[in-house]
Amino acid sequence: MKDLVIVGASNAARDVLQVVKEINKIEMTWNIKGFIADSGLDIPKLTNGEFDIVGTIAEWTPKPAEDYVCAIADPDSKRIVTQRLRAKGAKFANIIHPNVEINDYCSLGEGIILYRDAVIGPNAVIGDHVHINTKIAHDCQIGDYSTVSILSAILGYVRIGSGVFVSAGSTVIPHISIGDNAYIGAGSVVIKNVEDNTKVFGNPARETR
Repeated sequence: MKDLVIVGASNAARDVLQVVKEINKIEMTWNIKGFIADSGLDIPKLTNGEFDIVGTIAEWTPKPAEDYVCAIADPDSKRIVTQRLRAKGAKFANIIHPNVEINDYCSLGEGIILYRDAVIGPNAVIGDHVHINTKIAHDCQIGDYSTVSILSAILGYVRIGSGVFVSAGSTVIPHISIGDNAYIGAGSVVIKNVEDNTKVFGNPARETR
């Protein structure tokens, strides 16, 4: 087994913990050393004492034999933390639930998390440190550090930039482009391109300040 450190102690981190445990039920792959976080939930209490916060992100020194998974959903925080740890030599693993469907002709980056029932379609390109909890259709591109939440529908030929957060229940119709650092509000239906650093909400999705 490989040693694995979970970065973060939020609700997302607990979800990632369960994905890792589901992987281990199929094949013992990961020795979960614990969580590192500067703040967050009471992990020992919430895991009945099975796991603990073993250090802070700020002070942690990665070891060569360890792999890491960044269990932080917010794209900005995810980028900052992963870059900080990578500069210290951390290696990030892909954490993929056993029932995920991955097409033979897609491309996956480093440090991605694919949750239960995620689907990656033909010729999709998934960047580094992307979290996906839904279906990504054929020929889509998802940029680094983006998060695509549960029950979203990312349809064919969609281009999502880096650092984008797609909230739960959103739909992005085919051939749409979403710029870097955009935010798609929960339940939105995106039928027009979204510019960089823009927040949109609603059906149809409209820019909001």
